[in-house]
Amino acid sequence: MIEDSDFEVIRFSPIKLPYRYNALEPYIDEETMEIHYNKHYLGYLNKINALLEKFDVNEDVISLMQNIDKYPIEIRDNGGGYVNHSLFWKMLRPNPEGVSNAPTGLVMNKIKQDFGTYGQFKELMVEASKRRFGSGWLWWVMNRDGSTNILATPYQDNPYMPEYDCYPLLGIDVWEHAYYLKYDADRTKYVKNILNIINWDEVKNRCIFGNRSIFDVRIIN
Repeated sequence: MIEDSDFEVIRFSPIKLPYRYNALEPYIDEETMEIHYNKHYLGYLNKINALLEKFDVNEDVISLMQNIDKYPIEIRDNGGGYVNHSLFWKMLRPNPEGVSNAPTGLVMNKIKQDFGTYGQFKELMVEASKRRFGSGWLWWVMNRDGSTNILATPYQDNPYMPEYDCYPLLGIDVWEHAYYLKYDADRTKYVKNILNIINWDEVKNRCIFGNRSIFDVRIIN
């Protein structure tokens, strides 16, 4: 049986990539993945661990995000960077070029319920990424009433934080470091392409199990 903890970040330790650095090509190149993971992600982790010790913080990861307003901005930035990337790695999976990667079953049903069609969902994701001025993240989130919507957050903010108060089903990094080597400044092309390598099984699992740690809502296929 799968437990909630399989779909949550539960400790301040690195998430091991479930694929090789080059496995997401041609959509994300090997060099970008290697820099993104080793420089940016592990950098956030090292900084947040040092800050937790400095400020004597004992909260678990998700509680820290939910109570982030109590802490200095550097904990928000580095803690958010750690959490967001830990989710992001698991939300991607290899997919050969030219092979369809549309969601199915429960996830597709939820998309149709809240957005009409998968095509409309993709368009709204792209439009939200365009409106995110500067660095940030693009999310598909669940609200407390079980409805879902698309959210763009600045910098390393995430849906767990109190001003958003929702649950991340899918997150896409739209900081420049996630795509500039391959796509230059073309964020739109990057977002369209990354949808070809979304791990919809992970998204489905988060729909079913993950929200139980925050909400009472259950999604039934």
